Amino acid sequence: MNRRFGAVSSLLNLVFVVLGGGFAAAALVRFSPGFDVDENAWNPRLSASTLEAMHRAKAAESRLPKFYLRYLRAAAHGDFGTSDAYHRPVSELLRERAPVTARLVVFGTAGGLALGSLFAWMAVWPRRALPGLISVSTSGVLLAIPPAVLGLAFFFWQAPLSLAVALAVLPRVFGTIRAALSDLYDSPALLAARARGIGAGRIALRYVLAAGLPRWFALAGVAIMLAFGLTVPIEALCDVPGIGQLAWKAALARDLPVLCALGLLVTFVAASVQSIGEIIGAAQ
Repeated sequence: MNRRFGAVSSLLNLVFVVLGGGFAAAALVRFSPGFDVDENAWNPRLSASTLEAMHRAKAAESRLPKFYLRYLRAAAHGDFGTSDAYHRPVSELLRERAPVTARLVVFGTAGGLALGSLFAWMAVWPRRALPGLISVSTSGVLLAIPPAVLGLAFFFWQAPLSLAVALAVLPRVFGTIRAALSDLYDSPALLAARARGIGAGRIALRYVLAAGLPRWFALAGVAIMLAFGLTVPIEALCDVPGIGQLAWKAALARDLPVLCALGLLVTFVAASVQSIGEIIGAAQ
């Protein structure tokens, strides 16, 4: 009964978080400076009727609660509106660009978590000064380099941009993984397993991976959001036609339909991973 209640609670939390994330994205755009300004209002080539239609569309977007409710009703049927900047359906833009960003985010997140785990293990498990110094110093240097600079360097070297994302994710998850491994290293269960002579492979699977599974899922959700945020400047500067570049251009153009869709999409991914971690943690 408690597990069922926990699953229902996680599902309701997912719904409220996604709806709130989309509304927050819309509100940030609506109340940003210059939202009511339309550069086409002074275009002499546009007719009075066209300008009036554009004004009505902008006025409809200005009434945020009504706009968002209408947007959600249409989005429930797969219609995310038409981009004001691209003059194309938002769903088409997302379908075209999602695979590009998905590859960067998936490989960047996986690589960042793998490298971050390796460096965190070097800092905790060997209990030696040199590996710990190398891991901490490398993480600090990578944290000091802006992600856009990493992306440009890999772009000029014609190296995979997903590796640039991974190197940018690494220092941002290193500290969390290091603290988690340190807690597990000193846990009574792991000390008892060592005393019984259990092998390193079994200790890693049972006392590290399995014991920290909810924590790893939560960290994976954070890493996914970090990776997506890092792809925005990388795609924008390296002219990669992905969702990150779309988000950048939509923010500059105050493209409300696109930003609402991106807000719903990004919040859904983050909240889904978090809910999965909570369900797994409740099941253990």
